[in-house]
Amino acid sequence: MKKTIKRGIVMLTAVAMLLFQVPAGVSAEEIIDTSGEKAEELVFEGNCSYQTQIQNIGWQDWKSKESMSGTTGKSLRLEGIKIKISESPNLGVTYQTQIENVGWQDWVSDGTVSGTEGQSLRLEAIRIKLTGADAKKYDIYYQVHVQNTGWMNWVKNGELSGTVGESFRLEGIKIMVLPKGTPAPVNTGSIKNVILMISDGCGANEILATDYYTDGKAGTQTYENFPTKLNMSTYSHGGLGTADDLLSLYDPKTIWSDFALLNNNPTDSAAAATAMASGTKTYDAAIGVDQDEQKLVNICEDFEAQNKATGVITSVEFSHATPAGFVAHNSSRQNYSELANEMIKDSKTDLIMGAGNPLYDNNGKLKTTIADSDYKYVGGQDTWESLVAGNLGNDADGDGDIDNWNLIQSKQAFETLQTGAAPDRVIGIPEVFETLQINRDGDGKAEPFTVAMNENVPTLEVMSKGALNVLDNDPDGFFLMIEGGAIDWAGHSNLDGRLIEEETDFNHSVDAVCDWVNTNSNWDETLVIVTGDHETGYLTGTTGVYDDVVNNGKGVMPTMAWNSGNHTNQLIPFFAKGPGAALLENYANGSDPVKGAYLDNSEIALAIRNLLN
Repeated sequence: MKKTIKRGIVMLTAVAMLLFQVPAGVSAEEIIDTSGEKAEELVFEGNCSYQTQIQNIGWQDWKSKESMSGTTGKSLRLEGIKIKISESPNLGVTYQTQIENVGWQDWVSDGTVSGTEGQSLRLEAIRIKLTGADAKKYDIYYQVHVQNTGWMNWVKNGELSGTVGESFRLEGIKIMVLPKGTPAPVNTGSIKNVILMISDGCGANEILATDYYTDGKAGTQTYENFPTKLNMSTYSHGGLGTADDLLSLYDPKTIWSDFALLNNNPTDSAAAATAMASGTKTYDAAIGVDQDEQKLVNICEDFEAQNKATGVITSVEFSHATPAGFVAHNSSRQNYSELANEMIKDSKTDLIMGAGNPLYDNNGKLKTTIADSDYKYVGGQDTWESLVAGNLGNDADGDGDIDNWNLIQSKQAFETLQTGAAPDRVIGIPEVFETLQINRDGDGKAEPFTVAMNENVPTLEVMSKGALNVLDNDPDGFFLMIEGGAIDWAGHSNLDGRLIEEETDFNHSVDAVCDWVNTNSNWDETLVIVTGDHETGYLTGTTGVYDDVVNNGKGVMPTMAWNSGNHTNQLIPFFAKGPGAALLENYANGSDPVKGAYLDNSEIALAIRNLLN
């Protein structure tokens, strides 16, 4: 957060490589080349891991997939390094380091130490090459962080990275292996803003059903035409403790052998949010903590460490699992009041929007009586009354002054926030209790938009526009998570019409975000990711069959079959546009025989951190 006057901010997103989509029934290892013959698509399915020795600290944990090993800006030198390749029997690695006042060391390989330990001698440079029968099929890329210089550009295949004879230490390193011909990784530090949009409970058929109803055909949403189109695994580590960790894994080799298997051991929204926000898998119900209930650093905290603004929006309670997972830390998602108080009183977040208003019911009507439990989503009665009075906040920007929250509640206040001057810190709690629309009265089984909507609350689209108008006060950039939270609720209750209502509002919010990038920023500086956290309801076109919902024309309900009232463990769609979209493709080293290439939800945070530096 930065206190600043509004702006003419330039925003960012980058050029991304177009991903070939693999149709159902075609192996992910097969694509069609220009000659019409099937050719093998090369994917690095092994693991390149690396470990560094830091002065006065010792050996760090093994890292992989372009994660940083070492430090930046802490004046701590790298003294030694080990690199190895596993799960790829025809591929090895060899490497050579330059040590200050000593010179180049002999080449070593496959996990052997290069450098020194405890001798106060810095590494100045490194060269890395692949070995083995498959070395000609891949490139090994590496990037080092040099004292007083920052991140050097990526180099590959034995090229020198670092300096020689200039007394500049290496502080950090990132390494990754890519198939020959794959674009080089994006150089670190090229990203300014990230907008992560999560349609909670949404799988491929939820998108397709909405497309069919609103447009009469598939592929009509803005994000469906993003250059990066992948799938994403969502599994968690099950219950608290480690005994059941392997039960939830997504195994593409076995998952399609029985229709019912996708029902087994799905993640909940708390574990999914924590994985996306922190890069670490955890147990169901965990908010921002690992399996030992220790706090994890989330993406919002990463951005705040670089003086960037942060915010979360949802169409359900703001202390619900997904928004809380990007801001708070708690052993259980059920501790709503504790989560709300941490988000409001302790975090450095600049913007929070979501339901939970204690004074209103689910129809947006004032309650005649208010129980203590009605305040749980906002942190209790005292917290609420302090928000209303305008005297609740903390020192969010580290300048020694208290940054109080500006509370807005009315639909008009949300609409006004979309344009013009905006406060630097806003909490928006619409005049409704649990969620904007889905829990309103009326026939829940009715077709979309036939039951009168709550007219006193903003749409998710309006909330998104207002949030962007607040966060772009910060010239350094921002992170924003936007959740369509009630798609999941529709899936749990198998409500066809209300599912389409909720997904339509989410789609409009994506359009609003893309319009903002085009108008107020550009696609070279802002990364937009659109995905879900899991699928809910096991929606298909035919009961008991994994197939698509059936198109019956625009404005006509598609043929939809719900096969569950719970979450499923299936892969879900993932779309990205902007700087680093191609990097996200590089993480998609999973291969599914039906869905094709996929990444894991924990790799979202890893990729964003690499881009953020």
